[in-house]
Amino acid sequence: MLSRCIAPQRTHLLTTSTRSSRPPPSRTMRVVVLGAKKVGKTAILRQVACIENITTKPYVQTIEDTYQVLLEDGDKPREILIFHDTAGFLPANSGNLELKRAYQQVADAFVLVYNVNDHQSFNRMDQMKKLIDKHYAKEKKEVPIVVLGTQTDPDADGSREVTSEFALNWAQKEKVKLFEVTATDRNSLIDFVHYIGQRHFHPQKESKFSLSKKLKSDKPNNAILMDF
Repeated sequence: MLSRCIAPQRTHLLTTSTRSSRPPPSRTMRVVVLGAKKVGKTAILRQVACIENITTKPYVQTIEDTYQVLLEDGDKPREILIFHDTAGFLPANSGNLELKRAYQQVADAFVLVYNVNDHQSFNRMDQMKKLIDKHYAKEKKEVPIVVLGTQTDPDADGSREVTSEFALNWAQKEKVKLFEVTATDRNSLIDFVHYIGQRHFHPQKESKFSLSKKLKSDKPNNAILMDF
């Protein structure tokens, strides 16, 4: 379902550029978000798409949910990223991972999430990454993969088990883009959204995104506009 976000203020990232009364055409991509249970997948998406911090709320297991983010640049075609939030991986002792056919059919990109305080969640993420590589190698198709290390707050509970150095070395070896983020700080999340959009919509161009723009109020919506 399309998630209904309650965000009465500051729901759009806008510039001061003049907009025509007729909206430009849109282009769409779908991003499947995968990771172990309780690594913060939903918290990340609620922060990105709803500007809502749910990290202090009781844990609610996700089954399937969808969030929408808009990237807008004047009168150019709007770029829509549809994020598919998924149920978390089962523990390693519960059986092998599988890349569901439904994800294979819709994914233009994958976001893989692990908790820096839980090495087991990193291992499960690594296993899923290899499954994705194996599947798309057979199809001779390249699908971008972005990895997020979550809960990097200085005061986060628990001791860190996956160091930045270890994760970066792994990312270089696996040839994926790695971001360390926290769901409590939306600014730490903007980079990965822009990167995914750039890879899909502008694969031959250098990034031109500005990450310094501040949120300005507009009408509430579950779709967030990120101008660049």
